[in-house]
Amino acid sequence: MRLPEPVYKLIACQFLWRTLFCISIAAITWLGFTSEPYPIPSAASDKVNHLLAFMELAILTRLGWPRLGLMPPLLVLTGFGLALELGQSITPWRDFALSDLLADVIGILLGYGLMTMFFRFTAARPAA
Repeated sequence: MRLPEPVYKLIACQFLWRTLFCISIAAITWLGFTSEPYPIPSAASDKVNHLLAFMELAILTRLGWPRLGLMPPLLVLTGFGLALELGQSITPWRDFALSDLLADVIGILLGYGLMTMFFRFTAARPAA
């Protein structure tokens, strides 16, 4: 499937994806530690929130740093998820959940899988 040329240019805009990645990291960190009710719509299940957040991070990582492959982002993003869980364990309003970390890893793998399928079926290639 051939995409319009502006879409290819957008896919190649690594600065945009890296900026969105940094904003997402900041937002996810804030949401992970706030004691306030979420000011944004969220899923009924905390596990779905984790899965979606880390799927987004994986997609942004794939677009922003296309040469990395899977393992470095998997390790770094899983480490970020672990750091969030450990940080939450010392707050009075959150706690550590290994199942949240598992949802993070599944989200990372799904995000990378979706991007792999997207690139395969659209003839789009991430910038080198």
